[in-house]
Amino acid sequence: MTTVWSANASLSLNQIVAPTDARRNDGLFFKVTQAGTTGSSEPSWGKTIGQTIYDNNVQYISFSSTFSDVQSLNPSAIIELFILTLKEGIHFPQGNPTNETEKYYFHSGSSLDANGKIEWQGIEYARFPIEVEGFAYQRGQLPRPKLVVSNATGLISAILLDVNSVTTGNDLTGATVTRIRTLAKFIDAANFANNQNATADPTAEFPREIYGIDRKSAENREVVEFELAAPTDLMGINIPKRTATRDEFPAIGTFS
Repeated sequence: MTTVWSANASLSLNQIVAPTDARRNDGLFFKVTQAGTTGSSEPSWGKTIGQTIYDNNVQYISFSSTFSDVQSLNPSAIIELFILTLKEGIHFPQGNPTNETEKYYFHSGSSLDANGKIEWQGIEYARFPIEVEGFAYQRGQLPRPKLVVSNATGLISAILLDVNSVTTGNDLTGATVTRIRTLAKFIDAANFANNQNATADPTAEFPREIYGIDRKSAENREVVEFELAAPTDLMGINIPKRTATRDEFPAIGTFS
């Protein structure tokens, strides 16, 4: 069972530790290779498998439970979940006086033929007919996935109408889509008839993928299609975001 990191905690050999929610970005876990007591502040967790991490007098080695399970001869099914996050002042009024929905949690239902809700980390993800493709990197270029949402119920068009009443012609541009993937063996016990799952682990997931909606590319009675982009690939975003000048950084432009 995984233990979430905490300060000044006593850890034993071979214990598995997960970073706190705020630091859990790379889908890695950390196995204690030298027992001891954790420090007063969370360590800088590694980003690659097999990396040694030091935490006061505790030592860890990084690994990925999802990676090792996927590499097995009989891997567990991959569950794919999505979060659509709207922006205050753009997609709903500042201060949200009418208590509009700020986040939508959904899954496509393609994994395990799940026709109802899936609960992950205590949050329910509703089944919604969607199709997403284009997450792979091509020749070093950032992916620009395509999100196709069924409009059969009219829900997505209703959301667009609400959003466009706040910002004319916005069509959800700038909203954030988070892709979450985990394995069926790790999903919450509440997903099972007897509310039991011995391998449930809310910390076991692949690195989260975060994209912004760049534009609505199509809308009709059947579907609405959006083009997604990485945060650094959106229109008007430049890197670095801060201009460095010699007034603030005197060493700029000098060589020895």
